[in-house]
Amino acid sequence: MSDSPNQSGTNRAWRRVRVTGSWLPDDAFVWAYWNGSMWNGFAVPLFTRQDAISLCAVMPGLVYVEARHAFLFDENGEAEWFHAGPQLVDGQQLQLYSLGESWCWELVDAPGRATVVAAGCPISPLHNRG
Repeated sequence: MSDSPNQSGTNRAWRRVRVTGSWLPDDAFVWAYWNGSMWNGFAVPLFTRQDAISLCAVMPGLVYVEARHAFLFDENGEAEWFHAGPQLVDGQQLQLYSLGESWCWELVDAPGRATVVAAGCPISPLHNRG
C-alpha cells in the first residue's frame, strides 16, 4: 500500500486490518486501513464508506447522511460529524473516514474472531440533519 505522512513527516504504508472496540458485540470486528498511527496506545484506523456503513448496524447512534456525504454519530445529544479525506493507498486515491479518531480502537489479530460486522447502516437522505 502507498504511504501517507505521519506527524513526524515520515511516511508509513497503509495496510488493511481488522479493528474492534469494547462497544461492539463480542467477537465482532470491522475492516479498516491503518498506517501504524496510534493514540493513547490505541490504533487510529481509517474506514472506507462501505466499512463505516457496516458499523451502523451495531452502533445505533451512527448514521450515514447522504446529503452531507458524511457520518453522524449522535450519543446523548452530542453530535460528531465524520467526513472523508483523500489517502493514497496502493497508488489509488481513496476517500477514507476517520471515525472516532480518539476512540479506543483495537487491532484484531486473533483468528478466533470470526464475526464480521454486517452491513446495514440506515442511510439518511435528509438534508436537515445537523
